Amino acid sequence: MAKGYSTSADILTRTRDGQDLNAIWDAYQQALQAFNDQRQPLIDLLSYSVTQPIEDIVQPGQERFEEATELGVPTGIRPAPVPIARAFPFKFWDIAVRYTFQFLAGGPSQTAGASAAQLDALQNQVMEADNQLQFELVMKALFNSTNRNTTIDNAQYVVTALYNSDGSYIPPFQGNTFDGTTHTHYLATGSAQAHIFDPGDFQAAATHLEHHGYTRANGYQVLFLMNAADAQATIAQFARGVAFGGVNSVYDFIPSAGQNLVFQLPPGFTLVGSGIPPNQFAGLDVLGTWGQYMVITHGNIPSGYFVAVATRGGSTNTNVVGLREHANPSFRGLVLFPGNRESYPLIDSYYVRGLGSAIGPRGAAAVMFNGTSYAVPSQYAWSA
Repeated sequence: MAKGYSTSADILTRTRDGQDLNAIWDAYQQALQAFNDQRQPLIDLLSYSVTQPIEDIVQPGQERFEEATELGVPTGIRPAPVPIARAFPFKFWDIAVRYTFQFLAGGPSQTAGASAAQLDALQNQVMEADNQLQFELVMKALFNSTNRNTTIDNAQYVVTALYNSDGSYIPPFQGNTFDGTTHTHYLATGSAQAHIFDPGDFQAAATHLEHHGYTRANGYQVLFLMNAADAQATIAQFARGVAFGGVNSVYDFIPSAGQNLVFQLPPGFTLVGSGIPPNQFAGLDVLGTWGQYMVITHGNIPSGYFVAVATRGGSTNTNVVGLREHANPSFRGLVLFPGNRESYPLIDSYYVRGLGSAIGPRGAAAVMFNGTSYAVPSQYAWSA
């Protein structure tokens, strides 16, 4: 994209072939909005708002009754919760809009300055960049398998990823116990293969959420987020009792109403449950369902990966990624500041966003990679 100051030379009223530039600026703004529209639902589905730099996560202990004796008294217990400090990093990010006085008023060869549509396009470009920043921070927090360090009030804290075999304590659930030194939610198929993912890969990813309590009984919907091409090549072809990639599927894939498919059931078979899956969930395209799991396709999920994620809805505080904003409400959101030059002949405006991201509930998602061992997708790696 072009950088620097907008000058009077940038003021155009018609293209060489006679098209109205205002109409082109309007189309440009619609294109920017389209970027926002396709990213924002995924941001909302995966994240929640955080304003404190550190949240204490308290892991409950478990006690057991002991067999009573005729003359003895039972052992006394006392709650001794140990809070785990969960850190959320934070940075200020900024971008500038700059133009000359003659860009606004009109230059020597222009009878009028920039149109309102052109000025609106500058503003919308900033808002699109802000949306892109939020999206990248959410996705980087989700896909990166290593813990990070951050400094808060001159103290060092660990910013944890999803469960990643770092030795942390993992609370048991319904008889399931976990070894923090080996348990990870960054999974791999074991080898790069032509069919990419088989039914066992999807079941393994879902199980990694469910054995921590992320189930429908507890109010969660488990989703598979994946690239449309990968979904069509794999899960969309699964049929109950039929092997795919050498693994039998335990469910039939049921396409959503938007797929415009007709079911031809064998004699004596009926479609049970809620019927045809909806076209959309939380503003995202639904390809269909596989058992109790909903399959959502999105172009920003890298090919060769899928994400199993538990959600109770958009922007709920049980979502997997925390987006931290400033504790002071006046510094939240996109904040506009006047630049160093506010009048003649150069005018600057600075837009500032304070934001950071980190995993909240470490067991609420799992990422599967088609390969021998998990690797972070290059577009979502943290910059060095």
